[in-house]
Amino acid sequence: MKKIGSLLILLGFFVVSCSSDDSNGNNNNGNATNFLPVATGNYWVYDVQGSLQNGRDSLYVANDTVIGNNTYKKLKTKFLASGFFSGALSNNGTRISGDELLVSGSATIPFSEEFPVSIAISDFKIFKEGAANNTQLDNVSGTINQTYEGVPLTIDYTLTTTAKENLATYSVDDQTYTNVKRIETKLSLAISANFQGLPIPLMSDQDVLISSQYYAEGIGVVYVDTRFQYELGPFGAQLPIPQSGSETQEEILIDYEVE
Repeated sequence: MKKIGSLLILLGFFVVSCSSDDSNGNNNNGNATNFLPVATGNYWVYDVQGSLQNGRDSLYVANDTVIGNNTYKKLKTKFLASGFFSGALSNNGTRISGDELLVSGSATIPFSEEFPVSIAISDFKIFKEGAANNTQLDNVSGTINQTYEGVPLTIDYTLTTTAKENLATYSVDDQTYTNVKRIETKLSLAISANFQGLPIPLMSDQDVLISSQYYAEGIGVVYVDTRFQYELGPFGAQLPIPQSGSETQEEILIDYEVE
């Protein structure tokens, strides 16, 4: 059994799974929010400070890409992302619709190399400028059935985004930003196995990921605070991951260029 190097980052990756073709088209849908400017060439550099690992991420807007009937901006990182937010958007389709930011693809959750889990996402709402405090922006729930070493597994998931407080000013790392909005992303999972027709709980329903992203008008995300933790039940030893895990992480904006 291989141990995970960084459980948190593995939870964060969003990989576009639908058929797409690169395009030079634009994606202007009316009065667009300016809390994540996505003009091609824009970039953000984050200092990543975690309880298990540190790093530096360079997230940038690479090009337009067409998914279904919509044009999205494809964001990429210069190297493999260390942080949750950069990892979540890298190689992902993101588009602006009015005052909303939408993501399409699938969230891949590889607890270990042997045990990946994918959650389908279609125009999942990660931000809404006009949302009031504690307004749920989006929610996707479902069940994934897969087999590990001949044992059928059932994975129930719920992924939600919620608008939190609006801040007139927000300071981090000796920088002060104005008109900042916090968004909370939460992932809940429960895992059970089927042994000879009997369901056996391996992990009870629990919030394994809670992350806050701070969006500053005209700039983008300036700070991310993410906490990951889980604990398997008595029968959880059947899974190829440690029986419990936890990690905290901060992503702090240190450089950017936007149009």
